[in-house]
Order: sequence, then C-alpha cells, then structure tokens
Amino acid sequence: MKKLSKPIIGIIIIIILASFLLFAGCKTSISDTAQSGNAQENTSVTEKETGTSAIETNKENSEPENKNEEIIVTDGMGNILTLEKAAEKIIVLTPSVLEIFEGLGAMDKIVEVDNWSVQMQDPLAEGFKGAGDANGINFEMVTKLDPDMVIVVGFGLNEDYKKLYDLGYQVYLTNSTSLQAAYTELENMGKIVGMEEEGKELSNNLKSGISEIEAKLKDISKEDRPKVFYMVWNDPIMSAGKNTFISELIEIAGGVNIVAEDGLNDWPEYSIEKLIENNPDIIIAPVSLAADASVILNDSRFSSINAVINKKVYIIPDNPISRPNQNVIKGLKMLSKAMHPDIFGEFEIIQ
Repeated sequence: MKKLSKPIIGIIIIIILASFLLFAGCKTSISDTAQSGNAQENTSVTEKETGTSAIETNKENSEPENKNEEIIVTDGMGNILTLEKAAEKIIVLTPSVLEIFEGLGAMDKIVEVDNWSVQMQDPLAEGFKGAGDANGINFEMVTKLDPDMVIVVGFGLNEDYKKLYDLGYQVYLTNSTSLQAAYTELENMGKIVGMEEEGKELSNNLKSGISEIEAKLKDISKEDRPKVFYMVWNDPIMSAGKNTFISELIEIAGGVNIVAEDGLNDWPEYSIEKLIENNPDIIIAPVSLAADASVILNDSRFSSINAVINKKVYIIPDNPISRPNQNVIKGLKMLSKAMHPDIFGEFEIIQ
C-alpha cells in the first residue's frame, strides 16, 4: 500500500492532469491574449461553435494543396492560430500530442519534447533533452531552436505562456477533455504539418474503432453493465469522476462508473466506506499504481468488495487509457474485454 503525504498527493494530481491531458479549463487571460493576437479579422465563428474547421469558415479552398499555403487551426482553448505554411520545427511539451505526430509519421518535425517524456525514457523522446514541463519552460533552448510552433497543455504556466507569445512564437494550447476534442486534435496536428488527410485518417480510424465497440454493446441495458471503479491511487483512495476522459471511456466500454454515478467530478478522493457500499463489480487501475493486480487483491481494506472476491481486478498500461489520441482505441479494447469478455474475449494487455 502506497501511503502519501498531502503535498505529494497534490503533486500526483498535477502529474495525472499533465499526463492525462484532461484539463477542464476555462479560457485564461493568456488565452485571451492569444485570441487577440492570432484571430483573423474575417473570422466570426470557431470550430467549437459550428463543428467545422476554421479553414472551412474562412477560405473558399479549405484544404491546402501544398505545404506553402496558409494554415488556420483553432486550438483546445478556442484560440485561432495562423501559419503561413506547414510547420517544419515544432516543440511538443505534451506527451499525448507527441504520440499523434508519431502516428502521422511526422516525428522529423519535432525539435524538442517535454522533460517528463525524457525522464521516463519514452522511446519517442530518445535523443531529446527536454524543453520544459509543469514547472516551467526552458526559454534558452526555445530561442535557440526557434520553432515554428510550441505545443503546450492548456492550463497553468501563464507567465511562461505569455512570454512565449511576447517572443513572437505560435503557441497551441491543448485541452482534450473528451473524445470529440481528441478527434479535433488529431486533425489539427495533421493540418499543422501539412498532412491534413493523414490527420483525418487517424481521427476517422479512431471513430470507426469506437463505433464497432458501441455497436456490440448497443443492446446491453444499464442493469447488465458492470459497476466499475477506476483507482487512480490507493492511499488515499482516488478515482476519476464526471468530466474526465477516463469516465467517458468506461461508459463507452460498457460499464457504469460508480464515482460519476455519485455525482463527483474530476479526480476526487473516495472513502473506503463509500467504495464498500457501492461494491463495484470491476476495479481498473493503471500500471503507475500497481505492477499487477495483487497490490489491490491483497489489500485487506478491499476484501469484501465483489471485484476482489471474484478477482475482477485489471491493471492497464497508463498511456492508452489516459492519453487522448489515436492509441486510446487500445485502452478501450482492454476495458471492453475486462467488462464484457463474453462479447470481446478474455482480458489481455494490448500494446
């Protein structure tokens, strides 16, 4: 059992948010600065309002025919960014987006990544030094690399973001709080590097995979869907409530998130008494918490819970369940197998 102090718990929550990119953010003053600095005079609606891209609303020829045509995207915080041509040098300080560029086959456009990916020895970060994280941005490195765009999470570091704007850099703020936002991000990253069709393909493939799962579960009533508890941490017990990406995945995979059913939002602490009372059928936990199910199965606090009694505790790799990009389909397939093995087959780790 991993016992943590309150300050460390706060740090964990920040790491969870940074890794998961599940930031239910309001537009900050920095976003407003970007809006006024980047908005085009002939733009009257955003992608979020219309469901169409900013390119479609502002240009007769919405899809660039070559990499030298002007590119317009709306970032996760509603800011409109304009590039004179496809970006050739990008600093990516969000692990989720780094995986998108790998999926696009555009890693050659990445000139630096986040410190977290370097420290965790992410294969995609091999050869990089790290240009910043939740604690700040390495401006000496940024100015030396002189990127066409810097991609960062859409929360915090307001002063650092403002400095990036003041230095004249294009700053894309991510805010993938839902699958719909993830689809947009996949397509936006494709546009940014002049690979719009490839970005659409990643998005459409994810949509198709999700639709296949939903189709197989369409006749399953709520009563027949297992009660699920996602254990972010075990001491104190923490979980994923409403307004989180993980809760959405649990529902799509055919489960009922007991924390969301309780009306709790974001990443709340959850009492052992409440957990025992709600008695989930299945417990899911990330590898970052437990190397294997025995960590939870052997915890005496959970011994009376159905999920433990029936050994329905499943450990899933963090990235495919927590990073909203094309790889989330792997996380969904694992969740579906854990919840409905009769439909999807026995649970297995999908790399």
